Amino acid sequence: MLDHYDLIVIGGGSGGYAAAKKASARGLKVAVVDGAKELGGLCILRGCMPTKALLESSNRMRAIRESAEFGIQVGEPSLDIDALRERKSHLIEDFQMWRVKGLNSGDFDLIRGRARFTSKQQIEVEGHGQLSAPYFVVATGSEEVIPPIPGLAASPFWTSDDIVDLPSVPESVVVVGTGAVGMESAFLFQGLGSKVTIISRSRPLLSDMEDSISEGMEKRCEELGIKIVFEKPLSEVQHDDSGFTLSVGKGEGESEKIKCQQLVMAVGRKPNIAGIDLPKAGFEEGMRRLEINEFCQSSQPHIFGVGDCSSPLAVVHLAVMQGEAAGENIAALLQEKTMTQTWDSRLNMVGIFTDPEVVHLGLSDEDARQAGYDPVSASYRFDDQGKGEIVGEKHGLVRLTADRSSGKILGASGMGPHVIDYAHTIMVALHQKLTVSDFLKIPSYHPTLGEIWTYVAEELIDEL
Repeated sequence: MLDHYDLIVIGGGSGGYAAAKKASARGLKVAVVDGAKELGGLCILRGCMPTKALLESSNRMRAIRESAEFGIQVGEPSLDIDALRERKSHLIEDFQMWRVKGLNSGDFDLIRGRARFTSKQQIEVEGHGQLSAPYFVVATGSEEVIPPIPGLAASPFWTSDDIVDLPSVPESVVVVGTGAVGMESAFLFQGLGSKVTIISRSRPLLSDMEDSISEGMEKRCEELGIKIVFEKPLSEVQHDDSGFTLSVGKGEGESEKIKCQQLVMAVGRKPNIAGIDLPKAGFEEGMRRLEINEFCQSSQPHIFGVGDCSSPLAVVHLAVMQGEAAGENIAALLQEKTMTQTWDSRLNMVGIFTDPEVVHLGLSDEDARQAGYDPVSASYRFDDQGKGEIVGEKHGLVRLTADRSSGKILGASGMGPHVIDYAHTIMVALHQKLTVSDFLKIPSYHPTLGEIWTYVAEELIDEL
């Protein structure tokens, strides 16, 4: 270990690892400082990978229950929870081993310990003392938001960190929050056999999706028996040996009581930057996020931000894109060259692994208007599409948005079986800046679910 580097990366998750790899490949002396209990990052250890492993089993149990529609008669499936935990753990160990090997064998130094800035170009790492560098990448990720609700802190509620260990399958679950974590938690426990209620502070259900997508998901929840309590925030939590008693609603006259065996808090995450003492590096007190420009550069030009602590969307592909751009740009600056690598905010993509899945990518209609476009949209339903009818999708649809004057594709959204997988077709269109006419020149195999994008593109051509 040195005491001076060309670049110090704080955080060894997806974004930080990408920055370190790119910068060290350009010949920079790089250190990655990571103070987490376990190496691997949020996605591998407590986010994307373990939750999707659990959801796969939940979805298969749901499919068994719904098999009568396809002429298959079976009894109620039973869950071997120990086998499910073992499968999940085995998968995560493989993913973690791959990341840990990369961190330990990379062309950079890995330093284990919590870091904090002591000046603009110096940090202190617990157990290692002072380290300095002309450039830094902050990649410290995010942490759970736990609201100050009376009685909550004293109760044994679960967050996503608890769910990945699947302590049990409760008879009844209340999920607070309707983002990706909240909705996936609701569908996980419903599939595994719990009675589920979702508490949503507002309506529509999926506030970041187009209304038609949110309405489709609301109908699917109703079909599955998932109860939704709209526009009544959780105001008090009580817990005893019989379980939870939740008060929802603002006033005494409006408040109602909900009883459940387990409470899941999923109201969101926030950038994890409070512990690294950014004001010592020249930033203002009380920052909520490390804001970055298209080069991943913060207001302090020698400090770059990547991933959940900086990104407007907490998704892995943007974190990696930002990490690679930051690594390249810092290498350029050290060689007194101009920065050229950017991360493209147009290529955002959010997927929610419910059943069916929900996806949004690119610009929404409102975002497009604010960006100066004249958006035109069209939609197409899966229950009017060949493969969609075959698989029995009743509520799903896809939407496509383009600019009226140029015909360029601006964004898309959808709700349907495995729609996140074939939404990458539209990601390619966004990356290549295709028009709707260009897109329709690309053939699609029949009958497939992904073929639906050509159907909605044909509808959109008529609108244009």
